[in-house]
Amino acid sequence: MTAPIPLTNEQIVTLAPAAGSTAPIDGVSNRYSFVPTLTAVDLLRDAGWFPVHAEQSAVRKVSRDGYQRHVIRFAKNGLLFDGERVDLVLYNSHDCGCAFKLIASVWRQICGNGLMVASEFANFSHKHIGFNPENFMHSAGEIAAAAGTIADQVNAMKVIEMTQDERGIYAQAAHNLVFTEPEKAPVLPEQLLAERRFDDKGNDLWTTFNVVQENIMRGGIKGTKRDNGGRLRRATTRPVKAIDRNIQLNQALWYLTEKMAELKGATISPAVAFA
Repeated sequence: MTAPIPLTNEQIVTLAPAAGSTAPIDGVSNRYSFVPTLTAVDLLRDAGWFPVHAEQSAVRKVSRDGYQRHVIRFAKNGLLFDGERVDLVLYNSHDCGCAFKLIASVWRQICGNGLMVASEFANFSHKHIGFNPENFMHSAGEIAAAAGTIADQVNAMKVIEMTQDERGIYAQAAHNLVFTEPEKAPVLPEQLLAERRFDDKGNDLWTTFNVVQENIMRGGIKGTKRDNGGRLRRATTRPVKAIDRNIQLNQALWYLTEKMAELKGATISPAVAFA
């Protein structure tokens, strides 16, 4: 796997201008402690986490532009395994919309897709009020320490073979996560199982998870949908671009996959990750 090229702070701000904000949005509480995102980036960089990707959400209100939610993905040397890499994702905003969040993520080389780990041991939240840099860095260290456990989880998923019925149940559950009214969805659950590349042919849980996740996140699946007059029209699913929705779905899919592994009798508990 080729090592990603680290981003400079200037490049981060070009990709996600809100990350370069030097003050919070107007009207915040006096208790609000403004911590520039770039300060957090520098802390993580000093600890060996290098930023490799940045983006921000769109805004509907002009007043929020420059303060909106943004994510920065970090990679660290030594966290590669079998075509995957354990990354850290920093999630933040300067509009009082969310706390600092550090989330473990598995980046998959074959498709360039990032999967968010849902397990509590790999997710940390730090409020702006009373922000403590030492606690923040401790969380980053725990994600790095958890890389081996995450790799073990992935390897366990790779050897869990699923029947066609089980894959269908998994796709149905994922379909229900995406569409609030599944019966009105433009695509059927089984369409989420369509492979996009030869290397994704397989019935194991890890491959199934990745195929479904990529189809959901990237969109582009063709189907039909009824218009307001009840007539069927061609439709194509859209990619998930909203940052909140992306994280929510990624973590829900990871949780679903863990539960499927448990149903199949696999033991992938992270309970001893920091014993």
